[in-house]
Amino acid sequence: MTSTACPHTERREGVCVVCGDCLHEVILNRACFLCGTTELDPIAMSPKKPAKLIPPEQLRRRKP
Repeated sequence: MTSTACPHTERREGVCVVCGDCLHEVILNRACFLCGTTELDPIAMSPKKPAKLIPPEQLRRRKP
């Protein structure tokens, strides 16, 4: 179950007290610290944005 599907508001340390849904806020060694699940997509959860390519017309050599 994902956190967007959980309609409950009461949570304890990121885990819903009613249905057990977890926000997966703390990830250690590819597993959620709060609930223990390892079925996480590290790329989707990564805060890093993929590097953007610089268009060729913006590339210029610096003069020495």
